[in-house]
Amino acid sequence: MVDLDSIKALTFDVGGTVFDWHNSIVEELGLICNSRGVQIDKARFANRWRREMFEQLAEVRSGKLNWMNADQIHREVLDSMCSDYPELGLNSSDKDDLNKVWHRLKIWPDAGDAIERLRTRYTVIVLTVLSWSIAVDSSKAGGIDWDGILSCEFLGYYKPEANAYRKGLGLLGLQPHEAIMVAGHYGDLRAAMSAGLYSAFVSRPEERGQGDLTEADPQDDFHFNASDFTDLANQLLK
Repeated sequence: MVDLDSIKALTFDVGGTVFDWHNSIVEELGLICNSRGVQIDKARFANRWRREMFEQLAEVRSGKLNWMNADQIHREVLDSMCSDYPELGLNSSDKDDLNKVWHRLKIWPDAGDAIERLRTRYTVIVLTVLSWSIAVDSSKAGGIDWDGILSCEFLGYYKPEANAYRKGLGLLGLQPHEAIMVAGHYGDLRAAMSAGLYSAFVSRPEERGQGDLTEADPQDDFHFNASDFTDLANQLLK
């Protein structure tokens, strides 16, 4: 059991947990395809872009690549991917414009009200591998208010490194046992638990598109499992 009276902060993953990156990218690609009279598998493109970003991020974490933020990584991945999509005919400026879709990601409909409720009791902050500007811009566009936004680009460590969680909380003057990591991803939560935080899983079925249930089910090792954000707020505001 978690003594909620001892919890001072909730640290939120946002990419996929709060921000609906997949449908945002698919919609943007749809506009491009319609304007150019071409068709591609937009869902596959979006998922590949996201997957290869994390593959390159792992090389940054390992030191194989120089330190970059998510905007730079997204842009480099886009360059390599577009050779497989010549029908799109994207030049460098077009790619720059497409890369900006990450700054206007849609918010899952159940997130905003629940986050506002949680802020009445806890310090609620973002802890993300996305760039600070992505988190700020997408939050503002979606009407989400946070008590603070921490991007790993400033911490010197990217999640799921334990020091990313610990350093982020240290900046708040908190110990890991005084915080709960909120995410829709098993790996993020288990890494946070290894760093000493509590865990709250929020199911985000179809994060990667219709029919995707990759990480939809509750897990016995998490401290809290919620079917959606409303359920999470109800559990944490008992």
